[in-house]
Amino acid sequence: MDLTKPMTHLVKRGYEYTFDPDDQQLRNLEETLEAVRAVYNWSLSVFQREWRRDESKLSYAEISARLTQWKNQPANRWVKAYSSVPLQQIARQLHTEYHAFTNQRRPEPVPKEHGEQSELVYSRAGYYLKGREVKLAKHKAPLDIIWGLERPNRDDITSITVIREDEEYWRLWIVAEEFVEVPRQKPPECSECGRAMDAD
Repeated sequence: MDLTKPMTHLVKRGYEYTFDPDDQQLRNLEETLEAVRAVYNWSLSVFQREWRRDESKLSYAEISARLTQWKNQPANRWVKAYSSVPLQQIARQLHTEYHAFTNQRRPEPVPKEHGEQSELVYSRAGYYLKGREVKLAKHKAPLDIIWGLERPNRDDITSITVIREDEEYWRLWIVAEEFVEVPRQKPPECSECGRAMDAD
């Protein structure tokens, strides 16, 4: 083994940017936030009902299957106009949060009021990349991103989170898995190994 060569590790790294949505994107993002909030509150009611009835813990597969059925009900079909990816992601997030509550590691989650949902998480199925362009599912045009000095390689990106700070300020949090080189630690010299301490 060549101890002079650095080691490589796969690490997750976050990149933060701002963007200016156009009118169609703004309307889609705001309405998707409300769709995500609806899914969050519905999922929470399901977890609470099962837990309070007989302390049952639903798996993510079970809540995902129920979510599909819920979206197909006539009163809830409006959410199908928006990307299913952030809807599934919020159900996954709440599954983790509610299990943490049942294991007494955090307080019980509470329903969200109008405007309280501020993040949309898109996994790889929810966005398209082409060169420097990023287009979210259900959007007609790429986002107008204000790129900084650093930008992740498109093949390394694993998720994109849209964050609403207020009506006029939107951020992107892009997570990438990257290989980085780290120097190997120099092994101790033999004279430093097993050296007895001087007696007082």
